[in-house]
Amino acid sequence: MTSSDTTNAIHDLLPPTPRWAFSEYERVRHRLPRGPSRPDATVPEAQPSLGPLADRFDAFVFDAFGVLNTGDRALTHAVTRFAELQQAGKPCLILSNAATASTARLLEKYRRMGFGVGESQLISSRWLLEQALADNPRQGLWGVIAPLEANPQTLGLNYLSIQGEPNANLRERMDRCDGFIFLSTRDWTRSHQALLEASLASYPRPLEVANPDLVAPRDDRLTLEPGFFSHQLADRTGITPVFYGKPYSPAFQAALDRLGNPAPERVLMVGDTLHTDILGGQSAGMGTLLVTDYGSLNGLDIGACITRSGITPDVVAPHI
Repeated sequence: MTSSDTTNAIHDLLPPTPRWAFSEYERVRHRLPRGPSRPDATVPEAQPSLGPLADRFDAFVFDAFGVLNTGDRALTHAVTRFAELQQAGKPCLILSNAATASTARLLEKYRRMGFGVGESQLISSRWLLEQALADNPRQGLWGVIAPLEANPQTLGLNYLSIQGEPNANLRERMDRCDGFIFLSTRDWTRSHQALLEASLASYPRPLEVANPDLVAPRDDRLTLEPGFFSHQLADRTGITPVFYGKPYSPAFQAALDRLGNPAPERVLMVGDTLHTDILGGQSAGMGTLLVTDYGSLNGLDIGACITRSGITPDVVAPHI
């Protein structure tokens, strides 16, 4: 069975597993930031939680899914830890690859879960995309891959919704577009992907991806995200997607800007994924904490994953 066959089999028949997701991140490693060079013998420090690190850093940047919450459920102790840090005068940001919801909707979500967060403390890949589109308006007609509740009209584009039955009419809509924005995989199937692949193969056009994640933890399972399908399109059509969010440098620079541009090594990036949170944080010069009880590495041999990837966090803890 080829790599492509394996990908399709998992997509069609089974939910993605942490082991498969890790291998996929390694497969697309050439499109991720290089990261710093670290000695092979480096071993991450083990801690029971973020608590012992609170006085070592001046500010904290948190991934959301797998660190603060899974789905709409806050993780145990996450709300308390976030509040403790803020009460101690430590600036805290949430840096999320969420792409469907607006900043206002995300803010409502995290407040509803109990996190005392303000608008200036939330940076999403959707917001990064919106800023890029505002700074450099796109010309022509753009296809937006997302459900209508993602409110594509707020992107400031002349757009077509790329959704519905994967048939000749949808292919015709795709062929009319001058570029594509990938926001959400909701209702996106192998048949939709095949249509988009054929359209881009016949006439390569830009693809901008508001969520670089390959998978996301939602309750007791992982879901495939826009990054997975976009890397597949790059593999098969030769296009070069533009990614917003982690692990790419604009997301981390935006976080540092929000914090007033402190020395990056005084900021701790807290995440559950080696290839997005930890690699991106290290590339930005930040300290890094990998949490392991939830998210995309749950159940794996963390030491083996670190050795295989060469991405070594400064600290490993089961949760924050």
